[in-house]
Amino acid sequence: MIAYFSGTGNSRHIAERLAVLTSDIACDITRDTSGVRDGDNVLGLVFPVYAWGLPETYNRFLSGLSLRQFTYIYMVCTCGDDIGCTDRILARRLQTLGSKRLSAAFSVRMPNTYIGLPGFDVDTKEITQSKLAKASGRLQTIAEAVNAQLEEHTDVWRGRFPRLKSYLLRPLFNLLLTSDKAFHTADRCLRCGKCTAVCPLHNIRTGKDGLPSWQGHCTLCLRCYHACPSRAIEYRPFGKGKGQYLFPENKN
Repeated sequence: MIAYFSGTGNSRHIAERLAVLTSDIACDITRDTSGVRDGDNVLGLVFPVYAWGLPETYNRFLSGLSLRQFTYIYMVCTCGDDIGCTDRILARRLQTLGSKRLSAAFSVRMPNTYIGLPGFDVDTKEITQSKLAKASGRLQTIAEAVNAQLEEHTDVWRGRFPRLKSYLLRPLFNLLLTSDKAFHTADRCLRCGKCTAVCPLHNIRTGKDGLPSWQGHCTLCLRCYHACPSRAIEYRPFGKGKGQYLFPENKN
């Protein structure tokens, strides 16, 4: 089984393509994990990197997952640039849940989606196209390693100062910058309800006035922001005027 979480579609694409290349099944953890089959011994964990670590919703998913039957566990994380020590954080998490080890770790650079701070924005069209083209070849390399069940195999881009990012900046980010209270809607909201429909955690409700409200258990995937047809959803003052991105197959 390949268990994935995806905000804007990048990780979903990676999981579904890997499933084809490795003859496996990709399961969205927010919908269905019944893809675990008797006799399965390979588990793929696919998710986007949030603040140089795991999305909180993925962390919670792992807590309820039985790992006994899996003898080979690998991760593939998508990132705009680098992952810090995400693989090490996951490896320790698996150990606390009773798994012997994380057998292999990979990262794939995909188009940027975070817009919540100064200096962060979606990629240009040219950079987006380049990343997507390179990801295709990267998936072939990852699939070959997974099919061969390479052990103690790490092929990730940590970037500069990975420990600083994952062990100092990440906790501060999660504490101070992940509240969905920072979302609001501009007057140009169409009251179409799309944000409510696309939220993977069902964290958005549409009121009697047709306006969305956030319910307090956001994982900050920003799918609502990127999917809004009128660009009416804004996240913090720093998100104003920035771009939108959804993986091409997810735009509808």
